[in-house]
Amino acid sequence: MDWKKELGIQIREGRRDSLLRQEDLKERADVHINMISRYERGESAPELDVLIRLATALNKEEFLIGNHRVVIRSADTAAVPSGPKQLRLEFGKEYVFDGASSSMKIQPSRDGLFITPQKRKEA
Repeated sequence: MDWKKELGIQIREGRRDSLLRQEDLKERADVHINMISRYERGESAPELDVLIRLATALNKEEFLIGNHRVVIRSADTAAVPSGPKQLRLEFGKEYVFDGASSSMKIQPSRDGLFITPQKRKEA
């Protein structure tokens, strides 16, 4: 299925789940009603700023587009959550992690995981 149609279906279903008419969504998201109709039919895709306004108006945090998940959060909720998280690292690639006071390079290989402290680049 075309990604625009996929996105349009999610916008339409989000609007219906919220019990909103297109006119209501137009008012809440400040988007022209003709564009809402075009988005819902998959004839056009919203620009990122419009998608954010639509998501906010629909109280929707994510959209699935193909094999990709688009997550929309406010700056307040976008902070890194506390607690352990799992990382998936691929063999043969290098990963650099910069923290507030330190930096490290991680190189996964079949022989093990090599972690090397890095000098911080001064601006």
